[in-house]
Amino acid sequence: LKTRRSPTMAAISLILTGLGLASAANIPTVTLGKDVYGKDVVMPLVGAGTWQYNDTVAYESLCKAFALNYTFVDTANVYGNEAGVGKAIKDCWKRPRSELFVMTKIPGGLNSSEVAAAHKQNMDLLQLEYVDHLMTHFPGDWEATPERSSPERRQEEWLALEKIYKSGEARSIGISHYVPRHIDDVLKVATVRPTVNQVEYHIGSGDVDGVISKCQTEKIFFMSFSSLCGPCTYEPKDSLINGDLVTKIGKAHNVSGAQVSLRWVVQQALTEGSYIAGVIPKSNNAEHIASNIDIFGFELTASEMAILSNATKPEGQPGDGDVP
Repeated sequence: LKTRRSPTMAAISLILTGLGLASAANIPTVTLGKDVYGKDVVMPLVGAGTWQYNDTVAYESLCKAFALNYTFVDTANVYGNEAGVGKAIKDCWKRPRSELFVMTKIPGGLNSSEVAAAHKQNMDLLQLEYVDHLMTHFPGDWEATPERSSPERRQEEWLALEKIYKSGEARSIGISHYVPRHIDDVLKVATVRPTVNQVEYHIGSGDVDGVISKCQTEKIFFMSFSSLCGPCTYEPKDSLINGDLVTKIGKAHNVSGAQVSLRWVVQQALTEGSYIAGVIPKSNNAEHIASNIDIFGFELTASEMAILSNATKPEGQPGDGDVP
């Protein structure tokens, strides 16, 4: 694994000082439940994403993120960057392992033996003895083939995840891209309930497949991916980084448009009983990494939250509900 030189600690310190970044201890969290040993599983509301990063970029971005007080990293088997993530943890994480929240995923549509094999591969690449959260990535395989995209296969995969939880190698388990009926499939057989459902959610998306209320009812944390609408197609004026709406609101608080977009999600998570979790923005730019976590020094007004919540651009991408 080759890496380019990361910013010096002096440069990172300047960024920290300039942004007045809170210490990791001051980053709000949610408690997902308890691990098999009865210890609370506590997840920060901001983490470092790694989707679409190769090993090298994942390594670089996480080393910067760790220096900038991030204590949460999100990766996945299918991302193809777990070796880089594991190396970053080994080389750049300077605190106890217990203070780092590691979330990863196995592909959807797997049978029991395939789940065990994918999990072992994750652990080997990450060079870890356990992860803090392990989820199935999709309610079927990506092609939604009948054999791998059925209630029965989701149930088999979930029970295999439960075995990993009960072994202590995953402190909590969850799902991703699941719509209400997929959730019901799992709940019919679950002896360990899913604690997180990671779904596309951002300004403009609305509740793409009607999942938020289901998660609230079942007390499953609804977690946003693509909070800045990375995979979306949109007009520049609708950008969640520097588009007209978020930039205008950002000026009122002396923050960037991207910070407004992230704060919109996190402010919902800060509402008692919302069962909305945090955000996992990604960047390999130290200043952007720092600003992405610097979203707890301002609060959007009720009017601003309403305006952002009523936005219809950029649109979300439906389709999870098409999986049988």
